[in-house]
Amino acid sequence: MNEIAIVAVTYNRTDSLKRLLRSLERAHYGNEKPTLIISIDKSKTDVVEKFANDYIWPYGKKIIKTHEQNLGLRNHMMSLGEWFEQFDTLVILEDDIIVSQCFYSYVRQASDKYMNNSDVCGISLYSFARNYQTRTPFTPLSSQYDGFFMNCAMSWGEVWMKPQWKEYYEWYLTHQDFPFEPHLPEIICSWSKSWLKYHTKYCIENNKYFLFPYTSLSSNNGDVGVHVGVGHSWGFQVPLQYGEKTNFHLPNSITDAVCYDGFFENKMICNALGVNEEDCCVDLYGTQCNRLKKRYWLTLVKANFPIVKSFALASRPIETSVINGIPGNDIYLYDTGGRDFKTSRSKLLVLYLYNIEEISMFIHQYGWKEFIKDSIKILFKRL
Repeated sequence: MNEIAIVAVTYNRTDSLKRLLRSLERAHYGNEKPTLIISIDKSKTDVVEKFANDYIWPYGKKIIKTHEQNLGLRNHMMSLGEWFEQFDTLVILEDDIIVSQCFYSYVRQASDKYMNNSDVCGISLYSFARNYQTRTPFTPLSSQYDGFFMNCAMSWGEVWMKPQWKEYYEWYLTHQDFPFEPHLPEIICSWSKSWLKYHTKYCIENNKYFLFPYTSLSSNNGDVGVHVGVGHSWGFQVPLQYGEKTNFHLPNSITDAVCYDGFFENKMICNALGVNEEDCCVDLYGTQCNRLKKRYWLTLVKANFPIVKSFALASRPIETSVINGIPGNDIYLYDTGGRDFKTSRSKLLVLYLYNIEEISMFIHQYGWKEFIKDSIKILFKRL
């Protein structure tokens, strides 16, 4: 059985660390006694260090790691790999995260299952409620399992495994430059201080996957910090798996599960269309614009290319209209002949209109006048 350690990553937010540790205390560990490591980057205060030293971890051994010089978040996170000299699996939790009571059962089962699977380079505790590239709702296609895969790394509660981390870290050391490249999501290329963008780039370029739970085992509180200028939790918080769930039904392999690429596009779509993945740009979220000039382009954008097939925007999640072959005039499969297409931000309008129905129904039930009045009150409170 692989040995697991929980790593709480912190800097200068004592209250945030306390909240994370309270959520860890409420979790269920069965007969196990996992080691807790509190890794503290150097700041202008020693309040966090004093609190960590006094803190009693009720489930096992506690280790305090204090850095004598400020590393910054990226270097701090990358330094955590040193703990693989003692442990097989690391649960990485920044201090603005909270966890579900049953997160450890998921970690145990998933890390045991995928420890030697070279396709799976990490395990996410967090499940996206939104596509962070478009700020629109994201609902993964359901399956018989409790998890699905993405060519996308995670930083809001993640699990690293020793063999896969070693392979990734060797890649990372020779890939320090991060220019914009057409095969990468444009937004991650703009993250100047990010460490996560490297892991995501690694996933995309090497076709590696993170396992994601359908129901989240962690949530982000959006505390003010290095990457968040104003506390704004609504964009990050997601519902947590509740209760004492002890058994998770996990896919045996990548081919056995629902898979998404680094742009949140379902990788099953090409099979449904009868085209090769290498020849088709699946672009339902409108973030790629067929920059790689692939022959086929599946998009909501109207363009001057021959239409091979067209589908209705009539199902949720968005890709099921294509997978189920529902005919219509909202989603187009073009034969571009490898030609370029210049588009604008309006390409996302149809996607936003597709999702605005839920917002409109909420406002209608709430009442327009009450919604405007209460929104103004909340806005002034935040200001």
